[in-house]
Amino acid sequence: MKRILSFLMILTLLLTIALICYAEQPQKNAVYELFSADGIYTDSVGNEYAYSFHVPQLYADSADASEINKEIEESFGRRVENQFSYMEGRHSISCWNTEWHAYWSGSQLFLLISAEESGDLHHYGAYGYDFETGSKVTNDMILEQMGISEEEYLQNLKEKIEKLYERIHASIPEDLRVKSDYYELLEKTLEWQTMEQPMFINQFGEIETISMVGEMAGAGRDYYLVSVEKSS
Repeated sequence: MKRILSFLMILTLLLTIALICYAEQPQKNAVYELFSADGIYTDSVGNEYAYSFHVPQLYADSADASEINKEIEESFGRRVENQFSYMEGRHSISCWNTEWHAYWSGSQLFLLISAEESGDLHHYGAYGYDFETGSKVTNDMILEQMGISEEEYLQNLKEKIEKLYERIHASIPEDLRVKSDYYELLEKTLEWQTMEQPMFINQFGEIETISMVGEMAGAGRDYYLVSVEKSS
């Protein structure tokens, strides 16, 4: 009897390990890289750049997966292709880093892609795909499964953005804020926050979004990642 029980325990353990390995396998094979290149480049006037280009693609056979892959290729793939074209002509490059991160939420995979460009500017892209249904994960779907309404989401987002805006411009004294377009730019920044901004579920199970924030120096605006929690 003891031998039978021992055998059943070992069999159960082996089946558990097999199921875990099977569950992890689709995650490992879910993404491949369209570009994977790292190196050092020197242009014609001696400027040296350390570059790292990594651009993902979904490994899935569906219309939505193809559409997402096309969007990624057109936005980030072309950006990398342009840099290689500049290198061929020994010109300066305008982007030296593209990277990506994958976050799982059940059968849903969220890809966050970033590009670092000259002028300390950042460009982000977020894409959600459900491997079980073979379809895109939309912003509405994310809000529904996280149990937050559009009104609550936008209110919480704008509160976060206002605090972020204040931190970015913390060194500007109040008298200069009044004389400059500080408050007008803040109003514009809050108006830029809409339901159209890409959302994804991050590694902490929180909603994170790509938000454009006004800056009084430099290019006048940049993109930031902002997490939005449900009100308690």
